[in-house]
Amino acid sequence: MSTRPLQLLLLWLLTSCSGKTALEEHEPVRGALVARVGSVEIREDDLRRAMARDPGASAQRFENPSARRELIDGLVRFELLAQAAERAGLTKDPDAIHALRQIAVTKLVNRTLGEAGSPESITQAEVEREYAARQASEFSLPEAAQVRHIRVSDPKRAEQIAAQARSLSAGDEQAFAALASSQSEDSDTRATGGDLGFIAVNSRLPPAIVRAALDLKVPGEVAGPLQTESGYEILRLVTRRAAAVSPLSSVQGQLRQRLYQERRAKALEGFIARLRVETPVQVSGGEPEQPKP
Repeated sequence: MSTRPLQLLLLWLLTSCSGKTALEEHEPVRGALVARVGSVEIREDDLRRAMARDPGASAQRFENPSARRELIDGLVRFELLAQAAERAGLTKDPDAIHALRQIAVTKLVNRTLGEAGSPESITQAEVEREYAARQASEFSLPEAAQVRHIRVSDPKRAEQIAAQARSLSAGDEQAFAALASSQSEDSDTRATGGDLGFIAVNSRLPPAIVRAALDLKVPGEVAGPLQTESGYEILRLVTRRAAAVSPLSSVQGQLRQRLYQERRAKALEGFIARLRVETPVQVSGGEPEQPKP
């Protein structure tokens, strides 16, 4: 079956301003009559809800008569399509029914988990505790050295290239980059002049390279040749980066959001656990699930 009618139906279920959905059948209709489509009435309250659903608009926008007429026309057009979808029997389509149930579940979860609060309900003290617990693992940058390298497989050639590298001026970064581009056998870094980026103590490079890179102190200083499983390495220091810690002020927003999400997830699991106690659950082919004490 075509997905277009289903999309229209889903939109109707989400935004219908007039026809009574299963979620709205007990809601009183308020406000003056604005339009009638068949037997369905569109009222001022429906306009206000339509305005609220528009994330890019303010209520003041619709004070303009032209904008108001456009909004009403949009609701009328949609109601015509919604009624056509209903006459076509699409309200009984399994996918449409499932979509409506998804909307109902979302509303239920949001209402039930209101007690979980919002990101703003997370206290500053909670944020500070989370920051202290994660500072070393997530919000600290270790000292690191940015280096370029040249890798070759022949030890004599490596010695020659290392001597050539040491003869370069300490400030002539491009000369070493050109040497790496022409001499290195590492195809992954040759095009970038042998740039290995910043290497820290936790870098996933051969330990010999990590140690040698961190031992380099002055830009332009050369180490090597170093023998590794991949060949012989010549390193040159580009710059060093001191250890740094991201201040709480720069990460407290993400910490507050993370704590809120964790609190909400825990509340949802608790809610589902209570529903399991209240409602028998049986998986086909299995034994009835026993309520948890």
